[in-house]
Amino acid sequence: MSTFEAFQLWDPTLCAYLRNMALHEQAHEAKIIGQGVQADSEIRSANRYKVADPTILSRAQVACDEHNSWEFRAHWGAEALPHAEIIHYKPGDFYKPHTDWGSTYFDRKVTIVVQLSDKDEYTGGELLLHDGPEPWTADRKMGSALLFPSWTLHEVTPLLSGERWVFVAWVLGPKFE
Repeated sequence: MSTFEAFQLWDPTLCAYLRNMALHEQAHEAKIIGQGVQADSEIRSANRYKVADPTILSRAQVACDEHNSWEFRAHWGAEALPHAEIIHYKPGDFYKPHTDWGSTYFDRKVTIVVQLSDKDEYTGGELLLHDGPEPWTADRKMGSALLFPSWTLHEVTPLLSGERWVFVAWVLGPKFE
């Protein structure tokens, strides 16, 4: 069994639509969640935009259900994927190694990341999954998706030039017992 699933999800038209949708929303500084919500520029730097469009969320949830090879128990409907974010990285932005699961987010089962930028729009900003002796680098093709258990250690290396846009969501489920 693989520790992640990589597949082509969306076409460039939908990726451009999502980026444009984000630009019409208010940007929020990406923060660190743990023992409270805080900004820590030593750990993370980027802007985020909330996505609540039920059609987009439904499409992401269907993809997660189809590619959940781990068969984690998840909630149904909007309760399983209540919202998502679009993350916008500019030069110098990054996210140090972290997981998307823990005492604050114990209900996150699966993380999905969808590349909204074209691979030639930026340098640096690699999404690395630490699931073995060497990190694995995610595909940068526009519309490509990566699905992995939310406790997987991952990071985004510093963006060197251009702009990187990604869609990120978490499938929720009952607490592991």
